[in-house]
Amino acid sequence: MRLMKCVFIIGFIMCTINSYAQQIQSNIMTNQQIVEKFLNGFNVPSEIQESLNLLADDYKFKNPMVELNSKEEFIALAQEIGAVIKGIDIINISENGDWVATFYNFKSSIPGLESNIASEWFRLENGIIKESHLIYDASEWRKFYEQMNK
Repeated sequence: MRLMKCVFIIGFIMCTINSYAQQIQSNIMTNQQIVEKFLNGFNVPSEIQESLNLLADDYKFKNPMVELNSKEEFIALAQEIGAVIKGIDIINISENGDWVATFYNFKSSIPGLESNIASEWFRLENGIIKESHLIYDASEWRKFYEQMNK
């Protein structure tokens, strides 16, 4: 009888530990899910702060027109372009270790630049986005910014 109680208690403890481990595992987002959450924040203005919270303080961002070296610099840029960017539609996304590659369409309110195909590569460490490289055809965007600055 005593042996049965011990077996029952050990079995109960093992089931509890297994259940807890599964809960922890389900609460951990993959790098791909983190990047998806980051990009989708640009579609819902009320969720943008959650997206920005996924960036490291020393986040490095590079695109054909700028190179930034902090989360603070990126937030300033995001506020500026947030006035014209109207959303992001993810076309494809793939994860390989610390890197997540995305292919998406970012929409803007600027006539002639309403639809823009881009690829952005993200590097993550410990669930935080450390850097990203955005690649897109910036030729028309350069013309737009030149006209704005005249």
